[in-house]
This record gives sequence, structure tokens and C-alpha cells, in this order.
Amino acid sequence: MSVLPVAAVGANRHRPGRLCHPGFRRSVVSAAGGGSPSAAPRTVATVTRRAPPALANPESGSRAKEIGMRRGAVPYKDEPEECDILVNDRAAEAIKAAGADRFVNLIDPTNPKLVKLLTIMEDGWDRVGVRHKNAGHHSLWPEAFRAGRALLEEAFPDQCDPARGGEVLEGVAFVGDEHRDRAIDFMQRRPKADFTMSKYNPLPRLHRDPDAIDYKSPGWMETSMPGSKSSSEGGAGDEDGAYSYRYYNIWLARTPLDASGQVWENPLCLLLPRDGGAQEWDFEIRKPEDNDGAEEESIGDMVSRVAKNPISAAPIIMKAFSFKKISKEDQFAFTDPNYMARGSPELTPDGKHVWVTAPFAIFDSFDVWHGAAKWDGDMKGELCNGAKDVMRARQEAAKGRVSMELRFRARCRPEGQKGGSPGVPWSPLSAAYRGGAFTPTTVRPTGGKYDLQTGNVVVEE
Repeated sequence: MSVLPVAAVGANRHRPGRLCHPGFRRSVVSAAGGGSPSAAPRTVATVTRRAPPALANPESGSRAKEIGMRRGAVPYKDEPEECDILVNDRAAEAIKAAGADRFVNLIDPTNPKLVKLLTIMEDGWDRVGVRHKNAGHHSLWPEAFRAGRALLEEAFPDQCDPARGGEVLEGVAFVGDEHRDRAIDFMQRRPKADFTMSKYNPLPRLHRDPDAIDYKSPGWMETSMPGSKSSSEGGAGDEDGAYSYRYYNIWLARTPLDASGQVWENPLCLLLPRDGGAQEWDFEIRKPEDNDGAEEESIGDMVSRVAKNPISAAPIIMKAFSFKKISKEDQFAFTDPNYMARGSPELTPDGKHVWVTAPFAIFDSFDVWHGAAKWDGDMKGELCNGAKDVMRARQEAAKGRVSMELRFRARCRPEGQKGGSPGVPWSPLSAAYRGGAFTPTTVRPTGGKYDLQTGNVVVEE
């Protein structure tokens, strides 16, 4: 008896400008037996899997080819500034023009490796993420980190692909095994006013990850970046050449995208590096005492906000009825002990800054300034009202942005090192660390310069 083969999953035929994935719809195939009149038809059913939320709306990205720039409020120190934020093809062109290919990669929404990771993320969102309070150690979600590794090896082969001398190390290793409960190798972010409370909200502050308040174990730099110096440079007896490190963050939107192919609100804006990473952008250091006297939300402002969005009152009510009262000392028990003394770098506005964003991106979170911006309301309204399904667009726009981050380290031996890869420079981070400009108690110097060929700090006389 011959049986017709079960229909394959739909080819990943991506209609230009659209992000929907027909491959997620599977059919039911009937096959009749041959040779015997009594052979009954046999029905073979395949599993139907819905597209991940970010790819579910057929109108998502329908205008991506025509929209290359949007205006948004970038959260600089003290006061956000309206800036051009490049998207889609113009963002990709800007990354290439800035020599930032090793710092930022915008993931094609039709990339099968991305779709696999988004599916894993959706399957484990509650089972892994929510269960562990929206953040945790990479060992809690091995399948997600394996899928992320595949994306990294494809996006940055010199840094990540073993066949090219690269290596991916899961997690950022801020903490040792004894403090795994404080790890933030993955993180789920929800809007501050979302009904489901989360301490991880889209962060409206420009920063780089090592400067953040997240807890770091003593000696974390040595344990997370071993082999940064060879034996000839005074390292710990490495026979081969020294390693250059990068800390890659895979950032994924979970909420539906608009017609421009972007999240409806709070886009993650990424600042392209200065001089290919050879020089720091200018910034100021903010100390805790600088926040004294800062205005908090008034009762009137809170009432006004709740009136516009009643569901935003949920976190306030839940906090008020919480039986667990946390002292100020306990609040800082899980933070970087050097943060207060070191201070927080605050980026200085500069007309030469080039900002890009995408709903799915990989970026070097230690060398790329990033933070959640706010879209210009006029363009957002135009995208809502111009949708074929206006009601659906308005509902999706009102939800805010939900996203996820997976954090990795990657290392390779640069050109000039024993076993080094030709044409591969040092990362700015490694140059600063090797040159003594980046320590647990200090931040890198504003405007500082690096020699990315030798992996050191440039000292100007």
C-alpha cells in the first residue's frame, strides 16, 4: 500500500516588507491506501503551531521598505532629546558605514534561527522566565541559550564561530556559583504599568551593562575574562595568545510589531560606536548625591495617569497590600557594592551620535550605549490609523513593549596574538581592561582612546 507523504511545513517564502510566517500553518493530509478496495482512507494530522506574538500580525513590517527613519525621544541625562532613530535598511547601512559590524547585528525577522529562538522563548516564557521572577542564570534555560549561540555564530563568525577561532561563553559571569540566584543572564522586561508586576521594565536611561547597578561578585572581571593577557604580557601563564572579549546581548521583542517593522513603544535605541570603537563618547559621572531633591511622581500625576490607563494602578495596589516590607539596606543587598562609589556614567548629547533600533538585535552591551526611547506620537498615530485593522493596531499599540534579553560572552584571539585571526581587532572593552582603564571601582575615561591593534589604552601626552 502506498501512502502519500505528509505535507512539509510551508516554505519560508517571505513576502517583501512583511514579517508573517506562513510556515507556522500546517495542513491535514488524507492518503488513501492502494491495492485493496477495502483499504480505508487514512488521515494524517500534523501539529499546528502559531507564530510567535512578535510575528503574528500580518501587517507587521508592511511599510518597512519605505520607512528608514523615525523620530524619538532619546533618554539623555536629565532631559530626553528628540533624535532621528534609523530603522530597517537605513539602520543596516549606518552600521556598515560606522564600521560597527562587530558591535551590532540586526536580525532578519525571517531568519529560521531567530524563529526557532522566538518559539523556544514563547514555550518557556511562563515555565522558565516567570517562574524564576523574570530573570536568572543561563543554566535554567539551556535550550534558549543553545539557540542564541547559533545566532551569534552566524552574526559574528570571527568572534563566535569555533571554525573561525571564536568561542561563545553563555552568561556574563557577573556572579559565581554561590550566587547563582543573583544572575541576570536572561531577563524579561514588561511595561511599568503592566498588570503583571515585574521589577524589570524598559529602562529609560542610557547605559552600558558593566556600569549598571547589577550585583557583581568580587573578582568578577578576572573570572569572566580569563586569558586577557598572555604569559609574555604578564598573564597567568597562557601558552597561546591572549583573548579579546565581547559581551553580546540578544534582544528580542515579544509584543506585535507595527507597519514600520518596529515595536509600538519604547524601542531599544543603540548608539553606534565612535571611530569604530577606538574612542569613547563623552559622558559625565552621576553620583547618588546628584539625585537628591529629584522630584517624584505626585499624587495628582499618579491619579491622572491611572485615569488614562486604569490597569496601571495594579502595581500600586499590589505593592500597597504587600506584607513584605524591604528596608533601604536590603534593597541594595543584591547590587554592585562598588556602584555608589564608582558612580554612573551619563552620556552627553552630541549631534554626531547615530542611533539605530530593530525589534530583534544582537549588540555588544559593554561597548554600545543603549536605552529605551519613546516614539514620536504623530508617526505612531499615523501607523495606527493607517492600518487595515485599526482596532487591532490600537490594541497592540496600547499594550506597551514586552521583550527579552539573553546575555553571552564571546572571545577570540585577535591578529598579532599567537593563534590569532587575521584582520580581527581587539574590542574596546578588552583594550580598556588590559590597559588598566576599566576596573571594578572605576569607569572607563570619558573621551578615552584605545589602540585596537595592540589592545591597549592610548596615553596622550
